[in-house]
Amino acid sequence: MWLRLTARASTRGEAEDLIAPVEAEIRRRLGDHVYGKDDESLERAVGEMLVRDGLTLALADSCTGGLIGHRVTNIPGSSRYFLASLTTYSNESKTRLLGVSEELLRDHGAVSPECAAAMAEGVRRTVGADMGLSITGIAGPDGGTPEKPAGLAYVGLSQGEATVTEELRLRGDREIIKERCAQSALYSLYRKLRTAHPAGVAE
Repeated sequence: MWLRLTARASTRGEAEDLIAPVEAEIRRRLGDHVYGKDDESLERAVGEMLVRDGLTLALADSCTGGLIGHRVTNIPGSSRYFLASLTTYSNESKTRLLGVSEELLRDHGAVSPECAAAMAEGVRRTVGADMGLSITGIAGPDGGTPEKPAGLAYVGLSQGEATVTEELRLRGDREIIKERCAQSALYSLYRKLRTAHPAGVAE
């Protein structure tokens, strides 16, 4: 979500003075949900946090076709923290490249919290990164079922011994769902990194 603040005044400085208290109140109410202003992007905020904490990142993508990695590498200097992205669409590639077991895929399916967790853990181990981020889902419009409709996706995040997953229920066409999956995955990573430093980088 983008919030746009505007003010009319005789000078730019006067307009900025009018906006300042409104911006401060918005930040107070939204807290950690604010990751930047003006042209600051979520991927830039995430990158700054990874550099700040001295952490490296690897991605496992089975939904956006590499869109998350594309956004991460749009930031100059991302090679300081971004190690690799594996786009593992097929079950075979999940097993061969990420170590996701065939039994897990058979019992839970590729679009499941169990698979998202295994993908995140697998890419972190395979690449040797501090953090592993994964996304697996159904971008649609085909491939969905009543139990697992188009727009269902799972984010996995692995760091050390801890792995967490998040379920997404998204609407839109295929392109929009892929974009929202990428944004949601990056935002999950942002929230995790923000926990260590509540003051964050956006203020």
